[in-house]
Amino acid sequence: MIHSVGQCGRRVFGLLPAERLERQTALSELTVVAHAGAILDDAAVNWLLDNPGTMIVADNGRPLALAVDRVRTEAAIAAVGGEPGDFPTVTTESLGPHYIRKLRSRSQMLALSLDDVSVATAERLLFAKVYKGVTDVVTKWLWPEPALWVTRLAARLAIAPNAVTFVGIALTMFAGWLFYSGSLAAALAAAWAMTFLDTVDGKLARVTITSSPVGNLLDHGTDIVHPPLWWLALAHGLAITDPAASGTIWNACWFILGAYVVGRVVEITFKRLFGFNSFLFARFDSRFRLIVARRNILLLIMSAGLLAGRPTAAFVLCAGWSVVSTLVQTVRIAQAAVAARGRLLKPWIA
Repeated sequence: MIHSVGQCGRRVFGLLPAERLERQTALSELTVVAHAGAILDDAAVNWLLDNPGTMIVADNGRPLALAVDRVRTEAAIAAVGGEPGDFPTVTTESLGPHYIRKLRSRSQMLALSLDDVSVATAERLLFAKVYKGVTDVVTKWLWPEPALWVTRLAARLAIAPNAVTFVGIALTMFAGWLFYSGSLAAALAAAWAMTFLDTVDGKLARVTITSSPVGNLLDHGTDIVHPPLWWLALAHGLAITDPAASGTIWNACWFILGAYVVGRVVEITFKRLFGFNSFLFARFDSRFRLIVARRNILLLIMSAGLLAGRPTAAFVLCAGWSVVSTLVQTVRIAQAAVAARGRLLKPWIA
């Protein structure tokens, strides 16, 4: 149950602050009392629910929110309204940074009031809080700003994250057909559009608190299945446009597919053995994730090769980098196994 103190008609990603909190606390039996303009990220909400009776306040001392049982609801309403009370207070700054496993990041919790910041600022801060900290160079440095604008637009138009995912799936199939037919420029354009929407749909689900098991399955299932199908289709298309290099192209394709399968097996095995993602083993691994031979990096190589007029050479380079990447991952899991003999392994950013 949510009790909102005061008035606030401004919306963040299409939601009133009270509506956001209601979605964030839907499974809790506690009552959450919050300032009408209070915006909290999931980590701050979870902290509130784990520490009932303690109020989170803004850096300027403005009461923001606290969770209580029903008996203390009236006292909590008075305290959030500014009356003296016996509830201890904390700021997110005093709580220090925290580790978010799903996002592979470590940062301060977010708790603020729309009386103190603009909607645009609140949206930008919230968006940053749902962005993965360890990912490839394109997702980390190229997509954030345009993805923020598209996410804002989609939220205000009430477009569901799954709708964005389905458009991405359609683009995935379209890009595959274009790769297969040898229309490399159009295929790469469709592929890049798909990868962009692949960033948007997850962020849209998180900022609007509409994540679902079905959406998660569609998103991550597509991510795992489509890359090898793309590379098979691309090999066929390249062989059509460059038949003299057909043997080289198909040999490169088998190396890419083999490296992809081995790399995925290494990642799954690492997580089962040590309980966390392999790219969080050490700082080196997180930095290596920026350029590891995954979909976006191979698309970058192919795009550069197309611009240089050497798509076949670029595909061969994709194969070589895929093999090198997988060898590095294999060496790292072996090193992790040795390190685990003497200590309990934990993510370096945890």
